Formats: sequence, C-alpha cells, structure tokens
Amino acid sequence: MSPTLRKLGRKLAGAAFHPGYHASGSCNICNRRTLFICDEVVDRWIRRCCWCRSTPKYRAIVKAIEAKTGARVQHYINKHKIYELSTTSPIFRLLHGHRNYEASGYFSDRPFGEKLSPFYWNQDLQNLTFPSESFDVVISSETMEHVRRPWQGFAEIRRVLKPGGFYFFTIPFRSDRLTQARVDTSGEQDVFTMEKMYHQDPYRAEDSLVYTDFGADLPELLAPIGFDAEPILIKDECSDIQDDLRPVRVFVAQKRLASPEIAVSQR
Repeated sequence: MSPTLRKLGRKLAGAAFHPGYHASGSCNICNRRTLFICDEVVDRWIRRCCWCRSTPKYRAIVKAIEAKTGARVQHYINKHKIYELSTTSPIFRLLHGHRNYEASGYFSDRPFGEKLSPFYWNQDLQNLTFPSESFDVVISSETMEHVRRPWQGFAEIRRVLKPGGFYFFTIPFRSDRLTQARVDTSGEQDVFTMEKMYHQDPYRAEDSLVYTDFGADLPELLAPIGFDAEPILIKDECSDIQDDLRPVRVFVAQKRLASPEIAVSQR
C-alpha cells in the first residue's frame, strides 16, 4: 500500500472511530453550514471544514482580515491585491485565478521568481521578486519560523506592501519566552546553537527545519522594520475557531505610512 493510501486510511479511521471529536457549525471561509471533522486523533482541535478543508488557524486569519478591512475576503479582493505564501491553503483554493490574487510556494530545486503554474510562483521570501508596494494584504500561516533569516523576510513583506497595508500571519508562539534563534545564520553555513527541530513540510517529502522560536517581544522586533504589530486572539465556536479550547492567535502587522530607514537584524 502506498504512503498516501495509508495516510488516507488512518485519517478515515480516526474520523470514523471518534465521532465525538467532530463539531457542526458554519464555516466563515466557504460560508456554508458544515461539519468540522477531526481526522487526526492526536490533534483533536484541528478540525477541518468538510467543504473547503479549512483549519481553525485559516478560519481565524480570514476572521482577522475581515475585522480589519471591514469586508468579506471575496469582496475585498475585487478592489485590493492579496499575496499569500501558500499554494495549498483554503484561501488559495478560494481565490486562485482572481486577477488581484498572487500565491507562491518555496521550491529550492527550481529558479526563484518563476511562475510554476497559472496560479502560483516560486519565491524566496528573503528576496521577493514582486515590485515594491504591490499588495494591500499579505498572508502566511506557520511559515516564518522556517525562514533562514526571518527578519529579512519580514522586511521583504513590508517592502511589497502598500503603505498602510496589512500582513496577517500565524506562527508557533509562546508568550512566556523571548524570541530566540535556533540557528546562527550570520555566515553562509548554518551553525546550530540548539537541537535541530523540524515541522512537516506540505510541499516536500522531507520536513522543514525550524530556525526561530518566536516569543513575547515579537511586536517590538518588528517595529524597527517598519511594522506596527499586535496579536489578536480569536475564538468563535460557531466557526470552530479555537485551539485546544483557547483562542487562536493571529498576528496583524501594519506597514507604517511613513517609516525611517529600515535596519534588518540578523538575529
């Protein structure tokens, strides 16, 4: 049996044998009455909409976007440009093909700045090829911890945002610690200062290395780059937006209308 079929079988078994882990409600991404299905028993709170396959984090991101912009994403994009760092998300599935939406993945074996399909690019977040001030909104989920030099990535996102534009993102985060680099990237070669840590990579078979543990000082660290950043806590039982009964944390970083010279830290 192939790995894909084994994985599918495990998910179906998890969904079938733990009916109490599912929940009904209304998905705020596809705007349908739905069943939020838990197909990974070890992560019972990561319940996916049975229609658009959205997770609580993506539903929280969309909730944050709509709270800040005052419009549903499907309407907002008609007059504003959105860039997302994903080719697999429910937002990608909702918006791909729209003239005002761009998406990208990270494929190290292909040239960066190349369009790999009609719907997405190959981009290195540390050196984006989009013109400055191209987008009103940038979106990512569980991405920045895998960027070798994340502060350079944040600076590039700020560059491609229009003045006053928003970057909405989720990351592994703990408020009881300060941000710490797990790898010294000041030279060409990685120097590991902490034990290696990996997360599952949706684009490749191998997992992705974690370069940075983010903590309570993140908004302060984004200020010199030109962002006013804040975490927003979102909990909505109707749309099953929760993280182990707690709110989902979405960071909202707004590009200042006028910023001083940007100094990118290599922490």
